[in-house]
Amino acid sequence: MTWMTPSAELSCYTANLAEYLSWEITDIRWHIASAIRLGVRTEPDSRLVFSQHTRMDRGNGRELAYRGAQPWDAAREALARELADAGQVLVVTDAAHLPWSPYPADQHGPHWILVRAARTGTWLAVDKFSTMTMHGRQRPFEGWLTDAQLRHAMTPMPGLPDAVRNRDAHALGSRVPLPPDTSYRWLVRTATSTPAADEWSVDALPTLRRLADRLAADGRAVVDTVDDLWAAGVHQHFRLTALSERGLAPLPLVQPVLVAWTKLARSLRFAAKSVQRGTPRPDLVVPAFDRLITATDKLCTELVAEV
Repeated sequence: MTWMTPSAELSCYTANLAEYLSWEITDIRWHIASAIRLGVRTEPDSRLVFSQHTRMDRGNGRELAYRGAQPWDAAREALARELADAGQVLVVTDAAHLPWSPYPADQHGPHWILVRAARTGTWLAVDKFSTMTMHGRQRPFEGWLTDAQLRHAMTPMPGLPDAVRNRDAHALGSRVPLPPDTSYRWLVRTATSTPAADEWSVDALPTLRRLADRLAADGRAVVDTVDDLWAAGVHQHFRLTALSERGLAPLPLVQPVLVAWTKLARSLRFAAKSVQRGTPRPDLVVPAFDRLITATDKLCTELVAEV
């Protein structure tokens, strides 16, 4: 097992999606940055759903889609076929079951990794995700897993909260059908499907104001969306840094937005814990969104003025 040098931080979905696509796309950093935008919509049950970027996996009439199987023998055979066909496979694991993850055994959640080779009952796993979690530092990893270790890592996670299932379903940018949650899951290249008809709120300022109003009034929504908004902040850091590096957004204007996203994630984490203790704290939510909206408004105004 080998620890890898940390790469630019993205969510576990996008970091490993980027690594998967890097075999086909030369400037993968700009490809990812160009696709990032914060999309929000409301489900019929009033839950907020997020899309962190447009579909970046589509090309040459192909796209990624979930597949699943049960029992493990069927999943193993399907993984081997996809590995032979594509040279790599994105698989869905449980963060609590990865040997290199800081998450404790009872903190379950979907986490994508890559499988890039197989030999004599072992699988080469690659995980580009890198961040500081509440449980410690998650570092990128590359190493061989036994068949039993990969099976354990991919253990199905039935009964996950709706917010987590929505996150899984929209990890590619639009809603993708999920296999039964009792199955081992992975992604394959398949023919491009008809684009989903979902309508997203994607204009930065109206979207942030909508979120601010909803989360200030709904403590449950804070708990459900805290991880989505952490991911949004990570993605916006990546996008704005890439824009700044290309001279498309002045760093003095970008920096306050980056700081505001970091403070928002921290404030929402505290607010979510307060809701879980039965003491909602909208006073943590409102100022954090106000800072972000003000900084974003200034950046958007200045960028439009420069055009």
